[in-house]
Amino acid sequence: WSAKQTEDFKSKNPWLGSKNKKLGCLVCSSVNSIGIDKEQGVSLSREWMNFEIQVSGQGSRTTSLSILRNKVRKHALSKAHTQAVKVAEQQKEAAIENAVETMTESYMKETEAVFRTAYHLAKKNRPFSDHESLIELQELNGVKMGSILHSRYSATQIIQHVASEMQSKIISSIIASSSKLAVLIDEASSLSHKAVMTVSIKASIQEESPEFIFLELVELENQRADGIVQALLTCLTNAGFTEEWLHENWVTFVSDGASVMLGKKSGVATRLTSRFPKLFVWHCMNHRLELAVSDAVDEVNSVNHFKTFIQKLYSLYSVSNKNERELVNAAAEVGSQLLHIGRILDVRWVASSFRTVRAVWTSLGALVQHFKNMYRGLLDRVQSPEFICDLGLMYDTLHELSLLSQELQSRSITLLRAEHLLKRSIRVIQSFKESPGEKYSEALEAKQTGEYRSIALKTNAKLKSINPGQFLQSLVNNLEKRLSFEDKTIMDLSILDQSKWPSKPSIRHGEEQVKRLCKRFNLCTDQALNGMRDLLEEPSSEPKDLKPLMNCMKTLPVSTAECERNFSLMNNISSDKGAVLLISNISNLMMININGPPTSKFDPRKYTRTCVQLLKTK
Repeated sequence: WSAKQTEDFKSKNPWLGSKNKKLGCLVCSSVNSIGIDKEQGVSLSREWMNFEIQVSGQGSRTTSLSILRNKVRKHALSKAHTQAVKVAEQQKEAAIENAVETMTESYMKETEAVFRTAYHLAKKNRPFSDHESLIELQELNGVKMGSILHSRYSATQIIQHVASEMQSKIISSIIASSSKLAVLIDEASSLSHKAVMTVSIKASIQEESPEFIFLELVELENQRADGIVQALLTCLTNAGFTEEWLHENWVTFVSDGASVMLGKKSGVATRLTSRFPKLFVWHCMNHRLELAVSDAVDEVNSVNHFKTFIQKLYSLYSVSNKNERELVNAAAEVGSQLLHIGRILDVRWVASSFRTVRAVWTSLGALVQHFKNMYRGLLDRVQSPEFICDLGLMYDTLHELSLLSQELQSRSITLLRAEHLLKRSIRVIQSFKESPGEKYSEALEAKQTGEYRSIALKTNAKLKSINPGQFLQSLVNNLEKRLSFEDKTIMDLSILDQSKWPSKPSIRHGEEQVKRLCKRFNLCTDQALNGMRDLLEEPSSEPKDLKPLMNCMKTLPVSTAECERNFSLMNNISSDKGAVLLISNISNLMMININGPPTSKFDPRKYTRTCVQLLKTK
């Protein structure tokens, strides 16, 4: 090469360096640490790596420079240097990628902190407007929160994405395992006066015990049966359930007893069973319990008089703050305990009615003290032995019914357990006719002595006391009528209750029932029969082959208490401050609040990754 060619080469390839008038190759020196000389027989020159190339001391300067240029040319064209250049370029690209990855990781950590903050809002029922202030607070505490996704609109989108991904993961797991599915629905009106329907499901996830899962809060275009059916099927389809899968695995539909739901001609249940013939329809037992109590109240007129008086007490203290303060002062004067008096025997469940009767029983001394000054008519009522007896009778009866109601609301209760509890409660109520309950016994004793808790009792001839025998028998009759377990499927399921087996069952005991259940719920008959025989041989065992049938039985809900819990949460979220929320946003918040883990166990990384991927596809 000429001197000019060498200068051009050096300007285009800035790898040629010098140390103390000696030349070397910067590229070869930089890649020496990776051991390139061991690859494919290629060996890097030690002289070029260590800057030991120098001009020979003999000959003229022109000859020496010519020799040096020749060395540079040969090294530049050598296989070793060419390979070193490639490795250097790869290192440069890797360095850029590492820098980008480092920047991305830093950005992702900031994004995860923002996602966790939005998730906290959903778990604590806080408004979206709190998002900005929480971000600011964390930044003041030194937490890096990035510079984006800080607005309440961003919080809305984050919660929507997390809720969607959470629902998708749950439904995918249910579909993949072919778990049997129960669907519970109920309708109500939101605080924004929109007709909504809550949809919950019960299914087994990864072969574990079935559990309740909130699916969606659906806004209804109309509250007719056809509109509800269409909204429900659209909800299930959007969640990921295909009609073919539903035909195979949807086993039960549960609702309250409204005519639009269970109407025989064109109700929601009738329309669904025409499309899914094997669907098992169940009327919520808590609603049926309320109907049974209501029927008994209508049959016994004297109970209505008692109900009306308790409603007067509720109105007296719920409307007037002055009366409430005076009652508190009266309780302090006589040293009486005071409980809140609510409604009784109305649209609320029976446990609420019991709390009201208990409050009146507990606060009786304070009521008498308060009525002495200005409510003579009310005083005559509460001081009468007739009222004390009625109060004691209703206390004992409603206490037993409230225990039953609370058991029926349990998430883990099965139909077989519910039947057992119902029959037991009926026996207890029947026993009250022969042997009075605790509070009614106290009332009868007070009637004989003419005094109750230092309160002088005065007979009131105008009052018509409740006939205990008539009321209790009416209640028993209506409970047996309203909460009947005569359905053939329920009777078949009772074969799984060992307490109903004969003392020495045959090896084929329950075979026909198991076959019918497997046919009804699309289960493997041979597997279930084998499991049943294992159970007959070893009643204390838990046969693996019987587990699908047992899980199917546990999947059947007893009541729609879960829907009522959903509506309570909806009202907490959609408060006066957040009543303008869209139904879809309320649904997303409910999805996270009910199904999501606590904030301390929430892993935002998988949601931030899927969010980034979603943005890339868009």
